[in-house]
Amino acid sequence: MSVPVTEAVNPITKNVDVASPLEIVSLLHKCDKEIFEGWNEYKSLYDEEVLATLDKIITVAASIIENAASGLIVLSGCGTSGRIAFLTARTFNAKLSELSRTPCFKYLIAGRDKALFTSQEAPEDDPVCGVEMLKEITDGKTKVLFIGITCGLSAPYVGGQLQYCMENLGVFTPVVLGFNPTHLARNNPIEKWESTFLQVINKMEEMKSSSNVFILNPVVGPEPITGSSRMKSGSATKVLLETIFTGAILSAKSGDRPWQTKSFIQSYQVVCNNLYNAKGSMEAVAQIVELAGNSLKSNGSIYYVGEGTLGIMGMIDASECPPTYGASLSDVRGFLDRGYKSFRNNDGDLSSLGLHFQISFNDMIKDILPHMKPFDVVIYITSDGNVDQRMTKCLCKKALISFAPKSSTVISTDVEVNMSLPKEALISLIGETAFQQFSMLFEEISTKWILNAITTGAHVMKGKVFQNIMVDLKVSNNKLFHRAIGIIQRFSELSLEDSKDCLLRSIYNIDNLSEEIRERPISCHIETATPLSQVVPRALLSAILSCSVSESQRLLDKEPVIQKVISQTLSGVNQ
Repeated sequence: MSVPVTEAVNPITKNVDVASPLEIVSLLHKCDKEIFEGWNEYKSLYDEEVLATLDKIITVAASIIENAASGLIVLSGCGTSGRIAFLTARTFNAKLSELSRTPCFKYLIAGRDKALFTSQEAPEDDPVCGVEMLKEITDGKTKVLFIGITCGLSAPYVGGQLQYCMENLGVFTPVVLGFNPTHLARNNPIEKWESTFLQVINKMEEMKSSSNVFILNPVVGPEPITGSSRMKSGSATKVLLETIFTGAILSAKSGDRPWQTKSFIQSYQVVCNNLYNAKGSMEAVAQIVELAGNSLKSNGSIYYVGEGTLGIMGMIDASECPPTYGASLSDVRGFLDRGYKSFRNNDGDLSSLGLHFQISFNDMIKDILPHMKPFDVVIYITSDGNVDQRMTKCLCKKALISFAPKSSTVISTDVEVNMSLPKEALISLIGETAFQQFSMLFEEISTKWILNAITTGAHVMKGKVFQNIMVDLKVSNNKLFHRAIGIIQRFSELSLEDSKDCLLRSIYNIDNLSEEIRERPISCHIETATPLSQVVPRALLSAILSCSVSESQRLLDKEPVIQKVISQTLSGVNQ
């Protein structure tokens, strides 16, 4: 295939836009199963080459953990990948501290810590910035394991860092983590860089047999919502990183692991099946999807409220909705018990940057609760069933996601999802000691799957998706610029150049493009498009109807639900 797997259409969810909430949840389960069961003829998480590569990386990581004074483990990525890098570094530094070892994990995210909350797209396309940030945090270290996470093998920010690592193998062990076959890595020219990502990957392919250079790229299949790498790719990233570092910590601690690498991956598969097959759980998740979808359709908001890493999972899910669905920053928000004291990010308290960087329970009590509407939804996320009673004093819809028995919960909600981990099955795979030490990882991934289902289903209900294609994305970086052109081409059957022209006409709100506009750098188009709304739907309708940009906007103003607009256009209702 010529289309990257991470950008391909998943046939399982082709009609997700007309599915009921329960059907949406069921379709997402079928897609998540592909993470573990593999996709087509490509290598899966259980492929022998993948497992052997994981074992080698575990050995490198364990060596650095044992020599943390001079060594460092750096996890780097953009968007979701960078947020998972942050969460992983935070988790394993805390675990090392518990074991009286020196924390040795650092994370990098394009756009720095602002990108943990809001999309900072321009830095994702800047390989020079990526290299400078890597140099900054590794200064003085003599051994660095660098894992660059880029689900589509496409991010210039990460590509530049990988290239720098290969030029300095005396210090760095570079690993690229992604979910496309290497020949489908992005080959588009990048401003400020003499290489393409494909060229970097090809260099890594050449070097991996003779050097400590690793490519970790199992294929987990297309995303449920096309291109939404926050979902399957994000989950697989979490599984693989935690498999590496759990193994490394226990190897450094005792010299041996009580399980094979494959067994730890299997434990996540057991958790996935347990989550979706638990009696009544998916029906309850579907009820929350419906509450959340109805809220967004009424211009309401969804609020996640949680403590510790489960609360952070809510914040990560919320942060992904604006770039994925063109949502506003207020549509979905997350709040954490003690705010930045619990968050523990590189740059500390960012609340001075504005409302959407204010994340503590106290902030929500002060700024949100007094103004909540009856169709807003608050979703409490808790490991033990306990919820801060101050957060329950709101007249809106309420839902609870808990790993405690239902009898232990003490608040009144519209719907509850009560989960439990399959303890015996997990202990049989990884042993009781490891289960006790790392069970929170399984609660986190379960929470991620549920929250992804809620916000995906809610935005589908709002009409942000046509078939299973996100058509109302923000054109805010190089990747999304090219994805937008692909969407227009796919549904209009125009040529690549004509599809690009349709996009540019929508960005600049003109019907006659000048050559001067066409010849501007992509970065200029992105800068103009980033603050705009409905750029792609407007371009798409213009392409399908051969109408003006203003006529496309008139149709959208009349019916803002994109699915309905496109369907009516194709059936002639708006003629």
